[in-house]
Amino acid sequence: MANPERLAADREVYERLVADGFTGPRFELLQEDLWRYGWKTMLKWMGDGTIIERCRERNIFFKAPWPEIEEIKRRSDIREEIAAFCVHQALTNFIELLEGGYWKPAKGAALRTFFIGSCLFAFRDAYRNWAAGYRRNLRLFLDPVTSGELAGRVTGDLGQEHMAVLRETLDVILDGASMEARAICELMLTMPGGTQEEVGKKLGKSRKSVERHISRVRKRALDLATAGIILRPSTSSAVTA
Repeated sequence: MANPERLAADREVYERLVADGFTGPRFELLQEDLWRYGWKTMLKWMGDGTIIERCRERNIFFKAPWPEIEEIKRRSDIREEIAAFCVHQALTNFIELLEGGYWKPAKGAALRTFFIGSCLFAFRDAYRNWAAGYRRNLRLFLDPVTSGELAGRVTGDLGQEHMAVLRETLDVILDGASMEARAICELMLTMPGGTQEEVGKKLGKSRKSVERHISRVRKRALDLATAGIILRPSTSSAVTA
């Protein structure tokens, strides 16, 4: 429940917006205020890892494995990209809801709170879009568990069950890996479709050097699978050098 004074002020703003036909300077100021508030709030919640909890509080449910949330927490560029999508989409939806009379002060939510609800619904879609690409990139070095290859271009789709298994093996495979090997794998994640030669150029290394590091990671993945420490997911994706 919002502060009564805040709700009263928002009610007055809303009534003026209705009188203005949701146009004019007051409406523009409201949009700017909501944009700034939504941007800062979404960045904060993604940065401290509480974004999923906030979604759950609004009964917004979707699969969000912790490695992916940690990746979002770690990288500001991802947070900013997702936040921009969320606020833009939410503002469009929010205006439609306002004009349709769906905001009800009697329900106890201030305009900002109501807007953040739209941002969280938009986050669900933004997260799914980002995660789809992230999971495809993960396959660049998780597929070696079964395919015997690590770098190259990947085609085909994995089911959710297979992808869940692959994600869980990521940290285990790279545990104890050299800094160079980690750097190579990290760069591969950010270069969809990148080849060993392209990765080497980015890091100032030869293709052979990249291949040697990849081979060590691949061998560790295969050893772990043979020892039963990680599972051998059955994949149908094609990997070419």
